[in-house]
Amino acid sequence: MMKALSIAWKDTVHVYRDIAGLAMMFIAPLVLATVLGAAFGSGDNFSIAAVRTVIVDQDKGAGAGTPAAGAMLSAALESPDLGDLLAITRLDSPEKARTAVDDGDAAAAVIIPAGLSSALASSVAQEANVEIYKDPALVVGPSIVAAVTESVVQTLNGSRAAAAAAARLAVSRGVTDTARLAGIASKAGTAFALQAQTDAQVTVEARNPVVEGSIEKRPNVASQVLIGMMLFFMLFGAATPAHSVLEEHRNGTLSRLFTTPTPRSIILSGKFLAVFVVVLVQAAILLLAGLLLFKADWGEPGPVVVLTVCSAIVAASLGLVTVSFAKTVGQAGAVSSAIFVFLGLLSGNFTGTIVTSGPFATIRRISPVGWLLEGWSKLLYGGSWGSIALPVLVALAFAVVFFGISVFFFRRRYA
Repeated sequence: MMKALSIAWKDTVHVYRDIAGLAMMFIAPLVLATVLGAAFGSGDNFSIAAVRTVIVDQDKGAGAGTPAAGAMLSAALESPDLGDLLAITRLDSPEKARTAVDDGDAAAAVIIPAGLSSALASSVAQEANVEIYKDPALVVGPSIVAAVTESVVQTLNGSRAAAAAAARLAVSRGVTDTARLAGIASKAGTAFALQAQTDAQVTVEARNPVVEGSIEKRPNVASQVLIGMMLFFMLFGAATPAHSVLEEHRNGTLSRLFTTPTPRSIILSGKFLAVFVVVLVQAAILLLAGLLLFKADWGEPGPVVVLTVCSAIVAASLGLVTVSFAKTVGQAGAVSSAIFVFLGLLSGNFTGTIVTSGPFATIRRISPVGWLLEGWSKLLYGGSWGSIALPVLVALAFAVVFFGISVFFFRRRYA
C-alpha cells in the first residue's frame, strides 16, 4: 500500500508543477462559468426584461350592456400579474403601432380590430382578426405577447361558443322569438366571458422542478454552468497524470519499475490514485470558488461530498481508459481530447445542470457524465440522498467498467 501511495504522490506533485495544466484545470472552467453566467443574467437566475408592447384597441363593443371584447383583451395584457413580462403602451392608430415596432421602440404590437365584439356576438359566422405585428429580429418577446393574446382570444371564442350553445338549447325548448334568442345568447356569452375574466386571469408562473421530499430552490445560472464546466475539465485534469504512464514508458522508467518486486496491480493502483486525487482536489477547489464567487448553494454537505467523490472516480477511470490503448503521449492527447469533447456535447456539459427535457434528457444518460450532471442538477434544485442515489450508482458502474478496460489494456501491453 505504501508503494502505491509513493507512486501516487510522485505523479501528483508532477501535475502541480505544470502551470499550463493548472490553468486548464482551474482558471478555464471559472472563466467560462463567469462569462456564460453573465450572458444569461449576470450570474443570477435567468430573466428577461419586460417586453415592450403597444396596444391599439379599435373595438367599441357590440351594444349596450355587453362588455367590449377589445377591452377584455387589453385588460388581460395590462394585468399586474404580467407586469414583469409585458411593458404596455397604448396608441391610437395601427399605423403608429407598426411604426413603433419598425423603429425598434416596441417588440410587438397588438392591434384589435373594430369589429371584434360584433363578430363574437353575431349569430352568423363573422371573422375578426387580432393582429400581432412583431419585430422579425426578436423571438422570445413577441412569442410571449402572442401566447398571452392567443390565450385571451381562446376565452373569447369560448364565450361565443357558450352563446351559441345557449341559443340552441333555447330553440330546443321552443323559443322562436329572434330578439329573445339574441338576448339569451348575449347573456350566456357575457356570463362566460366575465366568469373567465374573474376566475381564470392570464398569469405566468415560473417554477423549478422539485424532487419529492425536497424544498424548492432557485440556483443561479453561473453555478449551473460551473458544474458542467467542472465535470468537463475534470476529464482533462484526469488525463494529465494519466499521461505519465506513457511518458514513463517512453523514458524507460516504467520498464525498470516493472523489474522491481512491486506487483503490477500496485503500480496501476498508484497511477489511478494519483489521477483520483488530482481531480478530487480540482473539484473541491472549483466548488469552493463557486461558493465564494457565485454564491452557489450546492446542497446538503453529505450528498455533495458523495457526488464529488463519485465525479472524481468517474473522471479518473475515463482518464485512464483513454490512454490505456494509446502508444504515445501525442496520440493519447488527440484521442482523449476528441473523446472528452464528444462526451461534453453528448452530456450537455456546456449548458451545465440547466434543466433539459425531451429526447436530449434521454440521450445524455448514455454517458456517465450525463448521469453526474443529473445528480448535481437534483442537488441544486433541493434534492438530497434519495435523488442522487440512482445517478451515483449508474456513474460508479460506468467507472468500474472503464477501470476494468484500462487494466486489461495495460496488462496486455506490459505483460
